[in-house]
Amino acid sequence: MDKILLTIFLAASFCMFGCDGGGSQKACVNPAYCYKTTDNPNKRLCDLDKAVAETKAKQAEEAGILHTPVYEDCWDF
Repeated sequence: MDKILLTIFLAASFCMFGCDGGGSQKACVNPAYCYKTTDNPNKRLCDLDKAVAETKAKQAEEAGILHTPVYEDCWDF
């Protein structure tokens, strides 16, 4: 699983910064809203709807298991 996540991360990095090293960043066409919980801190829980992700993160916070608050990520790979 870690190798898959690393591959996805590297692919996303190449998409964001390009191969020329110029630091040009493409706009994210499909943003996803993610958070992590303490019961599995290495797994992102994401939704394309920001309100849904914030509601789920709030529920996790109320349960005392929120590890990271909602942050924006990109699903354009």
